[in-house]
This record gives sequence, structure tokens and C-alpha cells, in this order.
Amino acid sequence: MRAFNLLILFSFLCLWSLFPFFLFGQSDRNGDRRVTATYYLSNTTLIPSPGKILTGQNLLFEDGVIKAVGKNITIPAEAQEIKGDSLFVYAGFIDMANKTGMVEPPIPEKPEHFDPSQPIPEIAGIHPHFSALDHFQENNPHDKEWRKLGFTLAQKLPKGKGMLPGSAALVMYGHESRNNILSDNQSLYFKFSTVGGVYPNTDLGVMAKWRDLIQNARLHEMHGQMYSSQKDLRRLEKDPVLEALIPVLNKETPLLIESTGELDIRRALKMQEQDKFNLIITGINEGESLIPLLKEKQVGMVLTLDLPEDKFSDVAEDKKGADFQHRTERAKKAYLEKLSLPGKFEQAGVPFGFTTKHLNRTDFLKNIRLMIDNGLSEEGALAALTVHPAEILKISAIAGTLSEGKMANMVLMSDTLFSEKAKVIMVISDGYLFDYSEKSNKIKKGDMVWEYEAETQGGKSKGKWNLTRKDKVWTGTVSYDDPQGGGIKTSTIKNAAITEASLAFSFTVEVGENTLEVKVSGDVTGESFSGNMEIKGYGNYPVKAKKLEKPEIK
Repeated sequence: MRAFNLLILFSFLCLWSLFPFFLFGQSDRNGDRRVTATYYLSNTTLIPSPGKILTGQNLLFEDGVIKAVGKNITIPAEAQEIKGDSLFVYAGFIDMANKTGMVEPPIPEKPEHFDPSQPIPEIAGIHPHFSALDHFQENNPHDKEWRKLGFTLAQKLPKGKGMLPGSAALVMYGHESRNNILSDNQSLYFKFSTVGGVYPNTDLGVMAKWRDLIQNARLHEMHGQMYSSQKDLRRLEKDPVLEALIPVLNKETPLLIESTGELDIRRALKMQEQDKFNLIITGINEGESLIPLLKEKQVGMVLTLDLPEDKFSDVAEDKKGADFQHRTERAKKAYLEKLSLPGKFEQAGVPFGFTTKHLNRTDFLKNIRLMIDNGLSEEGALAALTVHPAEILKISAIAGTLSEGKMANMVLMSDTLFSEKAKVIMVISDGYLFDYSEKSNKIKKGDMVWEYEAETQGGKSKGKWNLTRKDKVWTGTVSYDDPQGGGIKTSTIKNAAITEASLAFSFTVEVGENTLEVKVSGDVTGESFSGNMEIKGYGNYPVKAKKLEKPEIK
């Protein structure tokens, strides 16, 4: 009897020893839960920093922190193995000046007898005391989609009209059960932007208002210091706007300025020269002549990954006018200047990060490859996704490279990062594993029609997406309500990327003499679609759709 009991106990222990491996295959690879907090990558090709490649490496991480890296490291008995024989492992990507998951804060209604020349700060878009975290939707679907591409950490900017929308924060793309906030008040966000109908309502007015705010912030801080030692002074009243600017003046918090062109960059540098704050400029897409000055001033620089569209390579003969050649050469020169700008920064020895703001996810690697084809090195591109943003954000001690003591944020690729065949196999964020190795069933052929409804600033918009696949390429049209009341209009679908699990494409909408760029992306579940419609320059809006005709799947 005793022998029988021992046999049962032995069998139970054997089954229990197999149990963690069963769970690892079923759930943990998707980050759903941890069986253990300790893992190791075995015999993998490691790219710990740009330009450095190590083969046959093991990497141990526990509780979201890298504990050891090398060919001969001690592996704890409880550690779960991730076989890395055919994988290339990079540090997790860092996105700067990102707004996915953000919503605009509520703004007070204009009071009765409102004076537009003296609006309260919030109505004028001046609320630097607002935090991005107060209006951030954690675990939103857009961040999860960016994680699939290798992003593990992002700087989130507050939404809002006007010159001072609030402070930025750093968040991780980790597991939804965790607190993924890395830091608040990382930088103060500034735009050369106005709110219609109130002061300041011009760019010059914005500059004048900034000087006024900075001067008053200095006086406010001085009064506070004097009041703390001299009680006979008038009591200092709270002013959240001015108090939010004081850390910028003291160089405790950088000012992050949004740029839409070279003029904005010059204005930002002028502001820094006058007020001596730490400066980060984001959205840079031009300004080659300013590179020496930017290097001298040691400005944090963020280049946009959202490149202009190539509108001159394939033009129908009937659309070529008399001055077509001249217009084409001018447009092509401007286009190539934007593609070559990152390479010019790199050649000048000026570090920079990237922002995906306004970027369609399907264009991420394609646009980086275009930059590489036009002068940016692969090491420079990787640095702009990892090392440089970590330096700009002052988090190099925990992110940007793979070494002992850093956060366990990694991208596991099937090939070298910028090769055409490279695919993301797994992303490790904050020590949680997200497995993307399963091949999605791509739709091989057939037609499909989706009926959609989107919520926009102008109300609900309805229409249809008609899609057709031929020669491995999806084409089609979008029908939509004419914004000018001209009935139903259609537009050609571009850059369509469709699988059984996702759908993404872009199109344009003509409004008078203006052309709006629209990008749609989201998840497909059965016959339903749920995602996001981005109208460039106007924001992101939720969109849902129902499939009317089921595609033929081969």
C-alpha cells in the first residue's frame, strides 16, 4: 500500500512538472498571465545596440528586468526557455510624440458676455497643468497594434487645441493587468496653434502670449520664494498655469515643441535662446540648412516617419499638362529632400528619434526602408528607434539597449530588421510575452463589401467599402456622404492590407479645394470590423463596419 501511494505521488509530481510548459504554450505566450516571471532566450542572435551583433547568446530576464546576457550564464531551474536559434533579437522600439489612445479634455463653455480678447486659459487652449494621463485610454487597440510591430514604450502627448495642451507622459505597451505608466510630466507640450475666435488667434499672438506667460511665471516663482521667508507679503494665490511653466524655466522639464516646417523650427530655437530651457522639437520634416545650428544648441530632435505620398511616378497621360515636366521635377526634388533628411542628420552626427504620429501602421517599415535607400544607414535607423529616443527622454539607464539591469523590452524577428522578409515573431514588453508567430490566414481572392459607420466631429458618416483582390493586390472604392452636401461620393482605396484578422487602407476626400487624407485600420472578428479612422490634421475617430458579402477564402 505504501509503495502504491508513493507511485501515485511520483506520478502527480511528474504531471505537475509538465504543467507549466503546457500553460506556457497555451496562454503565457500571449501575455495573458505568467506561470513564472523568469525566462531565458537560448542560443539567439542578439543585437544589443546598433551596429553590434552577437551570435549564440543567452539572455535571462526576471520580473521584467534583464538579469544576465552571454554565452555561458547561469540559468535558474524555474526559468522557462524561449528557443532563439533562428531569431534576431533587438531592443524594444520607442515611439516619441505619440497620441494614440488620447482623447481631448473637456473645455468649459464660454460664459455669458464672453470677451474673446481675455478668455480664461482653458478656453484659449492654454492648460499646461493638464496631464496626458488624465485623458489616456489605457489598453486601447491602437497601441496593441503598434506593439505587434515592435514598439514597447511610447511618449504620449495630450490632445487639445491651442498652444499649451498639457504635459506628456511615458507609457509601456505591457500587459493590461499591470500599471503601465512609466512617468508623468515628462515634458511640456507646446504648439504654434490657436483656438478660433479667441486671443491669441495668430502665430504672432502665440509668441507674444508665450513671452507674457514666461515673464509672469518668473514673477510668480519669485513671489513664492519671498513669501516663504517674509510673511508680511501678500499671500500668494495659486495659479496652475504659471506653476506648470516653472519646471520648464528651471530646466527640470523640457519643452517639447511641435513643428510643421522650417519656420516653426526657427521660432522654437528663438524661444530657447531667450528663455534658456531644455528643448525637444518633434515632427521635423525639413530644415537641412538648420542642422549645424540644431547640433550646436544640443536640441532633442524627433523626425516624422509620415512621409509625403509619391504623386509623380505614375501619372496618367491625360493628366499631364504643358508644364508637367517642370512640376514633376520640383515635386520630386521636394519629395527626395524629405526622404534624405534623416541621412543628412546622421551624417552630421546629430542624434534623433522617430515619431509615428499621423503614420499608417502599414507604412512603418516601408518608410524606414525608403529613408535607408536615400542615405540613412541601418544602424542609424535602429538608433532612431531605440538608443536616441531613450537618450532624449532621459531613460537610457533602463531602455534603448539590451544589457543587464535594463527593462525586458525586446523584439524577436525572423530575419534582420530591415530586410524585406523580416517578420515580428514575438514582442517582450515589461517582461510579458506577446506571440505573433502564428501565421494569419490571408484572404487569397474574392470580393467583399463592408457597410460602415463612423463618428466624426460633423456627426455620423455612413457608406460602403467595396474591395476586390486581383494579382495579390487589393483595390476598391469608398462611398461617403459629401461634406458639402452633394450627395454620395466615391474615392479610390489605396495601400490596402487585409487579412482575416485585420483590415487597413487609405483614401482621400475632396472638400472644396482641399484634399483630406483618411486612413482606416482595425480588427476583423467574423463579419464585424472595429477600428479607427484617422483624418490627417483633424484627429482619430471610431469606425465600425459589417460585412455584407462574405469573401471567398482559398
